[in-house]
Amino acid sequence: MTGRPELGRIRRALAADGEPLDAEELLDVLWLAARLPPSAATALARAAALAEPPAVDPAHRDADGSTPFAPPSPGHDAPDLATADTEPGPVLRPAGETGLHAAPLVRQPPARSDRPAMAVRAPGVKALGGAELRLGRALRPLKQMRPDFLRSELDINATVTAMAETGLPEAVLRPATTRWLDLTVLVDDGVSMLLWQGLAGELRRLLERCGAFRQVRVHGLGTRGPTGPRLRSRPYGASAATLPLSAVLDPAGNTLLLVVSDGVGRSWRDGSMHEALLRAASAGPTAVVHTLPRRLWAGTGIGARSWRVTARRRGAANRSWHIEDPLLPPELAPFDGVPVPVLATDGDVIGTWAQLIGSPGETAVLPLLTPPPGTVTAPPPPGSPRRDRTVGAREAVSRFRDSASTDAYRLAAHLASVAPLPVPVMRIVQHAVAPAVDTSHLVEVFLGGLMHSADEVERPPHQRAFDFTEETRQILLGTVPPAELMRTTRRVTAHLSELGGSPADFPAWLPHPGGEDRVSADSRKPFGWVGETLLRRLGVSPPDVSEYETPLSPDDELRPLPPGPTLALHTTRWRRLTVSDQRFEGRWALPYDVFAEYGPVESGVFLAHDGEGRLLVIRRPGDEPDAHALIATEVLALQRMNGSCSPLLMAWEPDHERPWHAVLCALDDPTQPAPDLHDFTVQHGLLHHAGLLTVARQLATGLARAHELGLVHGALTSGRVLIAGRDAQILGWLTASVDGMDSRYWSVHRQHPRYRAPELNDATEGPTREADVYALGCVLVEAAVGQGYHGSPSDALEAAREALEPAFIGILRACLHDDPARRPPALQLRRALDSLAGQETDPFTVALGFDADLDSVRLDLRGEPGGGDGPHLLCQGRPAQVRRDLLLGVLEQISRQAGRGVAFVLADFDHRSGFDRFARRPGDVSFLGLRQGGTDVLALGDLLRRELRRREAPDARGAYGQDRPPLLVVAMDDFPRVHRLAPELHTVLREVARAGGRLDIHLIMSADHMDLVATDNAFVSRCARVDLLSRTAEDGSLALDGAVLHIHSEVGPVYFTTGHESAVAADRHR
Repeated sequence: MTGRPELGRIRRALAADGEPLDAEELLDVLWLAARLPPSAATALARAAALAEPPAVDPAHRDADGSTPFAPPSPGHDAPDLATADTEPGPVLRPAGETGLHAAPLVRQPPARSDRPAMAVRAPGVKALGGAELRLGRALRPLKQMRPDFLRSELDINATVTAMAETGLPEAVLRPATTRWLDLTVLVDDGVSMLLWQGLAGELRRLLERCGAFRQVRVHGLGTRGPTGPRLRSRPYGASAATLPLSAVLDPAGNTLLLVVSDGVGRSWRDGSMHEALLRAASAGPTAVVHTLPRRLWAGTGIGARSWRVTARRRGAANRSWHIEDPLLPPELAPFDGVPVPVLATDGDVIGTWAQLIGSPGETAVLPLLTPPPGTVTAPPPPGSPRRDRTVGAREAVSRFRDSASTDAYRLAAHLASVAPLPVPVMRIVQHAVAPAVDTSHLVEVFLGGLMHSADEVERPPHQRAFDFTEETRQILLGTVPPAELMRTTRRVTAHLSELGGSPADFPAWLPHPGGEDRVSADSRKPFGWVGETLLRRLGVSPPDVSEYETPLSPDDELRPLPPGPTLALHTTRWRRLTVSDQRFEGRWALPYDVFAEYGPVESGVFLAHDGEGRLLVIRRPGDEPDAHALIATEVLALQRMNGSCSPLLMAWEPDHERPWHAVLCALDDPTQPAPDLHDFTVQHGLLHHAGLLTVARQLATGLARAHELGLVHGALTSGRVLIAGRDAQILGWLTASVDGMDSRYWSVHRQHPRYRAPELNDATEGPTREADVYALGCVLVEAAVGQGYHGSPSDALEAAREALEPAFIGILRACLHDDPARRPPALQLRRALDSLAGQETDPFTVALGFDADLDSVRLDLRGEPGGGDGPHLLCQGRPAQVRRDLLLGVLEQISRQAGRGVAFVLADFDHRSGFDRFARRPGDVSFLGLRQGGTDVLALGDLLRRELRRREAPDARGAYGQDRPPLLVVAMDDFPRVHRLAPELHTVLREVARAGGRLDIHLIMSADHMDLVATDNAFVSRCARVDLLSRTAEDGSLALDGAVLHIHSEVGPVYFTTGHESAVAADRHR
């Protein structure tokens, strides 16, 4: 067919339909002819192959035995060109290639023509494209480090210098360095943001890999609801619990907040999102990343205007910026917007913004968020009611053509030719269209009101398919020549082949006899074709279509879900039951509609609804001989607990042939049953101090109530604790001990050895209250550090020191003591946890630790005339780091409780105190590293002398502008060496020590050791004293045995633990 006579013959045959072809169209026809079956009803086929229809390869037969491209019957007229130009017609499959489908079918029962299909991961296109490298470079100014005062490292130079000066092998530590900022990314996850899910994911990975942030947290942001913006624990997680935006604000200002949105949501238009961002701008650096191109910003709720911004310090909160118009003076153009930059993803503005955040005193021109635009009609998202059906398809298309660009209108026709399709496929089609169109044109189509959701069931966001109505499709396809649509399909196929070795991006379905899903045999459904080579790259062997399995039996139909909110059971351990399940028929019937069972195999725990809107969890064991006794025990325990930190019992039949009981189902949100604690930590991450303390208090309350009612659980594990929102429930009371009587079946059903107290390893011992407390400690340790720890739970607590306060660790260590007599009762444990969670309102009172009864040891820093134990405090002993941590804890409590009513004067000898963390407090003065002497020592003395004179003056209240002078705390680490640096400093410190009680000045001193006999009595006669009790461990290091508080009272010394004690020595004074 390469000679001229044959080519001329082909041209004449193709022109028989009345329309001559140009050179480019002829090339397209030749490409298609090599891939069409010989029996296709075309002009070329009529001219060359009408004599005898060729045999059809059995591999190309459909499931029902028919061929996908059968020749027309003798009486069938071929379609004319006028019809072909306006009707979508089938997309013909190239020989030897398999169609790639966007989504499986969900119709029940399946049609005979449906074909089994296998899910594969298909390659897609990147949303950032070439901008990823520019963005990575733009973020370099944020790659800064800061000292981390919770971790220390060896200062080699200082250690060498100290050893050379003193001749002693003394190690000098300094704070370890850590990344400067944390990052919280809020991804707007509305329907319109499905188009930008890939962009959000790529942006998240870029931010995690750039090395600028210590920790990256990502949350979903809902801006479509009437109650204002709400957060979810993860983006695009419809079943996640919601939180207010204030939940992610960092009062310390060390977290960068980045909001990724397209500005389409309701909260952007009514101003509630602007108010939330204004509050965020007061806490720390905040910015908005606009996903849409700049030319489309005007049609969204995120507007921006350029302003000149000056940041006084690096990482400053946005509301502290100095903002002015780039051209006009402030009197003529005052700033009236929201001090939050609006950043595009092209990298230019992001680089300017990063330079501003990371540099003190930097000035830059940035687009800042403008006030809300007022009442603006939002474009209907693709999942909303179909506007084109309401006003008619022709009118809807006409409106879209008037408002959209020419390229967007052309792209809509290409999308309609392969719809329904998910967002990743839309992007592939967009990249295949020629002349080229960009993402902004895809946005116009997606938000233009022509598309609607095509899913009959809830799917993950990247699998949700969108479609056009049939009337709209007909109109759009009539605007583009069929040859252009065919070229686009060919480019999609070529693009998939080129990306065959790229990382997988989205799921697609291939017809395959070994597949578990089903796709339609309709030839319009595939969006592209893959050959044998790409099939093998995707990990699929070429299918033998003749081996397709038969359709599903109607008996395998799943039981219907209850009316109301759709339950997201696919994200949990619950599985739907089939209609053919006979376990609840006839004599085994239950008074509820059972529709799901827990676990992959028969577990005897079911999910049901009562017809009145309530979900119930039913426990009905199988044919076990102990079923009646187990159910009777659990019913009795649940009746006594009466829903207090336990499931609420609704109905029961322990004497039935198959005993059962039903409890009210605890829900994590309206669409998902509550997970157990183990699953909760897997989904949401390990619990840190605040979250773990909340769970611990509720569980301790539940155990205390159970023990008070004569119940001992005996089998507590993380799998028997439910987390339902902010509530925790204890379940699994099947083998509980009641009124001192142990269950006969406890040894058969007892807990995993991980949670079992040491004294229960003897098979003769039954469950005890002390063993319940031990199991609770194990559950809490696992929630804090995970299941992968080695050794005992007490050893695993060392891994939780950065996440938990020392006092909390001390409580957990008491629960895990090997001696059951030394474990606190559940009621005492609950009181200790309540004390730890309580906020002390008196700024003079600080908590130091817990005594042997887990009662909080508190110190009142007021002087004796005021009924206190102060006014001064001396902390002495070693290890030095423990002493400094105790001192820092005291200062943090005073700072938190007194707020702006306290000022600090901080001093140390050699920069090892950790006082740097208070350097950012307004009004505080630091004199750190005074070992060199010099002017800093004299300046410290002059400051304290001036403060004494001001407070002793008759008009002291007026000098401070308030009713009374603020509380002044003078904190000094290595006090003996500091106060002897200069005679003037020693003198003024003696005056502070003597007059501090009546002038609201408190001297807090820390030292390895102070000779209480040789030390000036002015420093020790009016102070409370904390002595650390330490010993030398076997490896030569110092180990803490606790601490003792000495105060001026008749109580005597008070022994307590700080949380830094070793597991062996923590209870020496109990």
